[in-house]
Amino acid sequence: MILSLLIGLSLFLGSALQQVALLFTDVANAAFFTIFYVPMVPIIIFLFKGRAIHWSVWPSVILCVFGGYLLTNFQDATVRLGDSLVVLGALFWSTHIIFTGILVIKFNLPLTVGAIQTFIVSFCSVIISLIFEEFILENILTEIDSILYAGVLSGGFAFVLQIYAQRNISPAPAAIIFSLEGVFATIAAWFILNQILNLNNVLGCIFILCGVLISQLVPLINKKAY
Repeated sequence: MILSLLIGLSLFLGSALQQVALLFTDVANAAFFTIFYVPMVPIIIFLFKGRAIHWSVWPSVILCVFGGYLLTNFQDATVRLGDSLVVLGALFWSTHIIFTGILVIKFNLPLTVGAIQTFIVSFCSVIISLIFEEFILENILTEIDSILYAGVLSGGFAFVLQIYAQRNISPAPAAIIFSLEGVFATIAAWFILNQILNLNNVLGCIFILCGVLISQLVPLINKKAY
């Protein structure tokens, strides 16, 4: 029960801090600093659980972070105060991945865990919005399509799939694979929005893909050789 609460709170705090931070920083900064959850996951596991991390994770992390740097065009951005909120949010994204891995392996109840975390995120979001925001039904209805997409698909269905996936993969490689969100976003921007990809964007995708492949294939090769 405590782990379920921690998963829901981690997801709420990670997403809420990321959204609030966008009021004080730009998208490039938010996208780059959010990807810091990739190195945070293995570092937290190593420091607090004392669990050995396969060596392939560390070069994979470096490749993913550098790939995210190239994807976001962060080199043209200015560091702002709101970036600290994004980094703090990345910490909660990392704890969400770690707690999910622990709970789903221990109890193997992905749908139940998904329902509990969705309820906690919804409850906390409603309470905070009623305290700090003005509730205007007309404005909500105007953007209802985007809200439903973010809530049902991105915030609900996608995180339930994450829980299912983490039954068969440890948190550190899972965080590396999740960094592919930047690659998918870049491809979607090119395919749907007709945005032109520059050399940095293409290299960023390649670096992240290489990081994911290294984290998944090297342990299998070592195991097969052994």
